[in-house]
Amino acid sequence: MSNATHITHPIILSYLEGFSHKYEISAKESRDQHSLFEQYINDLVLNIYGNDPNALYEDMDTGSAFGIDGVAIFVADKLVTSIEDVDDIIEDLKKFEVNFFFTQSKTTQKFNRQEVNDFFSGVRRFFNFEKCEINELEVFWEVAKYIYTKVSKFKKRPELNLVFASLAPKDINLNDIHMKATVEQNLLGLDDLNLFSKISSPQFLGVKQIMDLQNKANSDLEISINMTKSPVAYPKDPTKKIKNGYFGLIKLADFVNILTDEVSGKRILRKGIFDDNIRYYLGAKEKVEVNHTMKEQLVGDSKHLFGVLNNGITIISDEVNLNSEELTLINYQIVNGCQTSNVIFEVLDKINLDEDIYIPARFIATNDEETKNSIIRATNSQTALKPEQLAALSPIQKALEEYYTIKRKAKEFDLYYERRTEQYRDESIQKTKIITIPSQIKATSALFLDLPHEVSGQYGKVEKKTRGMLFDEESDLSFLNVYYVSGLAWYKVERFVQNNKKKYIRARWHIIMVLKYILCKDNQIDLRINKNANTNSQVIEKALLDEEESGKYIMNAIILINEALTQNGEKIEEVLQDRKLFERKDTTSILVDYLRKSK
Repeated sequence: MSNATHITHPIILSYLEGFSHKYEISAKESRDQHSLFEQYINDLVLNIYGNDPNALYEDMDTGSAFGIDGVAIFVADKLVTSIEDVDDIIEDLKKFEVNFFFTQSKTTQKFNRQEVNDFFSGVRRFFNFEKCEINELEVFWEVAKYIYTKVSKFKKRPELNLVFASLAPKDINLNDIHMKATVEQNLLGLDDLNLFSKISSPQFLGVKQIMDLQNKANSDLEISINMTKSPVAYPKDPTKKIKNGYFGLIKLADFVNILTDEVSGKRILRKGIFDDNIRYYLGAKEKVEVNHTMKEQLVGDSKHLFGVLNNGITIISDEVNLNSEELTLINYQIVNGCQTSNVIFEVLDKINLDEDIYIPARFIATNDEETKNSIIRATNSQTALKPEQLAALSPIQKALEEYYTIKRKAKEFDLYYERRTEQYRDESIQKTKIITIPSQIKATSALFLDLPHEVSGQYGKVEKKTRGMLFDEESDLSFLNVYYVSGLAWYKVERFVQNNKKKYIRARWHIIMVLKYILCKDNQIDLRINKNANTNSQVIEKALLDEEESGKYIMNAIILINEALTQNGEKIEEVLQDRKLFERKDTTSILVDYLRKSK
């Protein structure tokens, strides 16, 4: 996959430097500019086209696979990396959508026809479900094959998206008859598979297109719209928790601008605007009566009644500014109206945006978390919410955020706890230093509950398996250091593995667990969040904060894992090739037994 490459374009170089800084990729790893460029493009694709805040560019990596540098499979807007992920996501959904993304990145300064052809060929071979033709893609292939066994639950057949990036200074020349024929014939071949509802026009990214996407990925979430129907201002809040607010009618065309962005000539849903709307889009098929009725209204003869019969949209922003007829929203979230928004997006190509269709909308400016929570709960009260959906609203989450801040101000270590997706969007914080609720759950489960085998995959699945063990509102407020140290351990192990021992990437949760047994061997270890765990957390914290020593402890953990898994004479290289190894409870049991005997 990697060739000796020296990128000279100064702007692309600056992007790669920023990417390396953002993810704390070591100077040694960054020297391979070809691989770095591949990773950067995968990250850019996830930022622009994906809507899963927990998706990481590492999840797309294909190693040395023929023709393909990245694969992302989205089920109901969530990135899936295993069959278990798929089952967890679709369990409560009547219907769901699937999107496939494939990337290929070249550091040459032109679009090479043979390389383009190889890319298409790799994608077509991927979808041969009789046999996995590209061994490096077997994990992705198994997931895709499984998804197609659930065809009865498809809203529509999956969509296919293709991204080919190079450092070409000019756009791809599709007027060249040979290149044009290569693209057209390969698209026909993919269409002949009859597997997709839509094959989007391939995105050929040269330097100019990469710069455009980078600017979009880093731009503030700010939009100005016309309010031809003058909105009504809410009375001033005497507590000053709500800065200001307006209620009014917004024209459908203006709401579409809030909802979508234009990328390479096509409309995509803006990333992150539904993160505080805690229900997934249910779909507009006949079985979802309300959504189906909305869809029929929009594309039928009664479209003028759409706004009259709609409950409306609620948008929370950091700032809501009204100047004459122009309303400006800064860092906004649609906290109620997910179903309406997605129905509109689903039929976007079938409606006339010039028609006088209006939607009732509320615009509220507040930075107060309690007020946000109250609005979210109230506007979503018509549907029962799952525990994992309510996690960000609980008091212990606020306490954890404050505890991380206290530790940071004490200059112990720069870690940030993110209760709400992208709450640090406007701050220059390395992504690796941000501990999300899902990563907090995974790290604490691995370190203090001995459940490293349970924490791979989707947040909902992990939350269910650890429900009742974490985030106790009464007792755990006294043991916040347990959670903080789990986040610290996750950070230290993640960085060490990514920059030094990549072949142990699947073992990193087990490495975290082993650290506890190495560092707390003289202390009592019981698998609960309690006083003992808090005492152990202080021991682990002291060791991990020693920069030189922490690396040694992590390396010792890896050595112990090697010893435990090769007790019967196996070779560790062969053992690590078992991609399911670290997802099995037996592996954890073998490790714990070995560690206890080694005490």
